[in-house]
Amino acid sequence: MQDIKNRGMKKYTWRTHKIIKETEDTITLYFDTEQQAFTYLPGQYLNIRLTVNGELLIRSYSFSSVPSDEFPAITIKRVTGGKMSNYILNNADNIEAWEIEAPFGSFVLEKPIAEQSQIVLLAGGSGISPLYAMLKSVENSNRIPLLVYSNKTPEETIFWNELEAMQAAQELNICYSFTAPDFISTKLNHVAGRFNLLVLRSVIKRLVGDVAAAHYYICGPNGLMDLYQDALTGLYIPEDHIHLEYFDPVPGNAGDLETDGTVKDVIVNYYEDYYENEEKQTYECTSLIEVQPKQSLLDAMKEHHIKVASSCKNGTCGACWAVKTDGEVRMLHNGALTEQDIAEGIILLCQSYPMNADVCVTVQ
Repeated sequence: MQDIKNRGMKKYTWRTHKIIKETEDTITLYFDTEQQAFTYLPGQYLNIRLTVNGELLIRSYSFSSVPSDEFPAITIKRVTGGKMSNYILNNADNIEAWEIEAPFGSFVLEKPIAEQSQIVLLAGGSGISPLYAMLKSVENSNRIPLLVYSNKTPEETIFWNELEAMQAAQELNICYSFTAPDFISTKLNHVAGRFNLLVLRSVIKRLVGDVAAAHYYICGPNGLMDLYQDALTGLYIPEDHIHLEYFDPVPGNAGDLETDGTVKDVIVNYYEDYYENEEKQTYECTSLIEVQPKQSLLDAMKEHHIKVASSCKNGTCGACWAVKTDGEVRMLHNGALTEQDIAEGIILLCQSYPMNADVCVTVQ
């Protein structure tokens, strides 16, 4: 399985270079890769693996840096009840090494689009992170990008100073929505209260040269993303010009999956760690497991006590990637893999269902 082991996402151990406080509940964490070769695209993300109170956690964070930056960076906002975000914000200064897996994601700003089309970025809260990376990567464009961005207050707006500087330099047009009940402003690009369809469509028509030709990148809370999409639908934006990145779960629906109703036998190759005299030994293992109709490969493997890394269980984080070496599977939702990943046989176990009796999978 050595060839398979070298395929797929890469794992790294990085150190902290510096930590910048963006707002009261948000930091940007810059990593020192210690000159390890690493490439990614604006809009992609990484997974961090941390053990918190004895529990292994895996969480995804978008790069807020661009590949030309010396140090890769992610921006983390404290989430109420969030185990990982709270732990990192409370302990980042004391974490010496970060276990990283990257890069993931097909939500990227492709160079031909950036060069030939006007870019419209629609964000909410920490959803600005991948969009900020895209914004910084736009070069030599004669079409000024538009950012539509919703937050509670200016003080809680991530990258406020940087965005204001870009707007002052006429490198960016911005329309803000501030939802705090007591917010008041006389600035023309400030909306007091939540965005609505009328305001969104008006802003886009006023600041976008060719509305139908522009490309639209959306990231934020699901409800706000739905509002943005509704606004674009009303402007008859082509579907392939709307690009989405969900931070919140978007579950696949196995109920709509057409199967022959039979149990499938699947061969699983995996690695198991054992400790002998406190020394770790890693063994290659193979199991034949039964997968019930409309049961995901991830759920079936866990039923058979095969240890598989997983986190979101909705095809977004990429933690449960594996390599399909034979047979046919169907993925219901993919928010993590690129076309090249899929061409190499990489699948997401939480979204993958065997379609025939020849499926063979190698787990990372």
